[in-house]
Amino acid sequence: MALTNDSKFLTRKYALMFIDMMLLCVSLLIYLKYFYESDVWPRKTLSQNAVWFVVLCVLWAIYSNLFRLYNALYASTLFAFVQRTFFVAFITSLSYLLIPFLSPLFPTSRLPFFIFISQSVAILTVWHLIFGKFLNKPAISKRVLILGAGWSGKRIAQIILDEDYSNKGYDIVGFIDDDDNKVGGDIDGVRVIASSDDMFIYARRLKIDLIVLAAHTAESINGKLYSHLTNCQNYGIEVRPVNLLYEELTGKLMVKESNEKLALTYEYYSKPEDLVYRIVNRLLNVFFGIFGLIICGISIPFVWYLNALFSRGPLFYSQIRTGRNNEDFRIYKFRTMVIDAEKGTGAVWAGKNDARITGPGKFYRKTRIDELPQFWNVLKGDMNLIGPRPERPKFVEELSVKIPFFNLRHIVKPGITGWAQVRHKYGNTEEDSLIKLQFDLYYIKYRSFFLDMSIIWRTVAVMLKFKGN
Repeated sequence: MALTNDSKFLTRKYALMFIDMMLLCVSLLIYLKYFYESDVWPRKTLSQNAVWFVVLCVLWAIYSNLFRLYNALYASTLFAFVQRTFFVAFITSLSYLLIPFLSPLFPTSRLPFFIFISQSVAILTVWHLIFGKFLNKPAISKRVLILGAGWSGKRIAQIILDEDYSNKGYDIVGFIDDDDNKVGGDIDGVRVIASSDDMFIYARRLKIDLIVLAAHTAESINGKLYSHLTNCQNYGIEVRPVNLLYEELTGKLMVKESNEKLALTYEYYSKPEDLVYRIVNRLLNVFFGIFGLIICGISIPFVWYLNALFSRGPLFYSQIRTGRNNEDFRIYKFRTMVIDAEKGTGAVWAGKNDARITGPGKFYRKTRIDELPQFWNVLKGDMNLIGPRPERPKFVEELSVKIPFFNLRHIVKPGITGWAQVRHKYGNTEEDSLIKLQFDLYYIKYRSFFLDMSIIWRTVAVMLKFKGN
């Protein structure tokens, strides 16, 4: 049986990861054989130092996933992939040498310490440069026909052709559409090849792997079209609804604007929470709630001292937010704005370079330290660790008028961090609210333990890179 596109990607990803680990071990062997000398431990063989190599590989696995190195396999530029490789190799080798007992002790001379780091970074960076340049060809791309050259068909074509998604492994061959005025022409640079009556013929002739079904309702597909699609499936060609491909590529739900009104392109459904997920989710909330409050307590003297120097006033700030089932609750944060920040203006969104944000407050927001008191809300059960960010009632009321499906985000508890926070840049406009809602609804639809862990990893990366909002 031929490998699927996803299987081929995973095969390539894990093969690359395995080779990376082998090269790291080679780097460590060279270091131990030619450069490492210690007054405590003499040089040893590989078998005697097995734990050293295992720890190095484990660190690489952690950091490469934490900073999503292998997600950059299809980065829009080779530079982005190599740049991330350099960073992950550096932080892995540096962290490794700083771990006591599980890695070699500091050598007698400090020079080899830097030699190992430089050597590891150089080997992996050059290897990934070669891989990206010569080996990471689009050999696993799927040849795609889009059935329907209407709004959703054109939208998915734009996404696939966008440079941010162009290396995801999909290659558009053309449209299939029953509008005679479109057949033979181009739409956004993509040719409309034929009508649906000839779809099966062209799908075989053009060696199509995937047909994207850009139809919004079952009524759009008549019996004759069903027959053509069945023939394609029986031939081994995958048929997938356009919204599922859109969600896979973008990590958000598809929304259409018609006559200045917004609507979900396809009927929305939420994944029901099974008992195991609910139990695991609550255990995670309790664990991180306790851990977060401990960190919060440790941070209080630091935050108080900075505020005393640069922004005297209350340490904490509380505000009413809207939670699950549109029930309001009080949220707690470290204060990041001047006192009476909304005096004279009322409730307004915070801007990216908002003058009301204090000097220390900018640092708290970048590192998300200001969110630490919210772990009390997590322990109380008002919030989850992960979920849509809770909005203020005034903004919920305004956005619900402009975005009819906005309240769908309130069918789950809000969270300290979420899919929208780790996927979308900071923004305070209605357009940003819509984009974040699309990400939030994707999370609600597909929420799972593994998606939650992915968000936790990404949140940690955001904090370490000082990219918080």
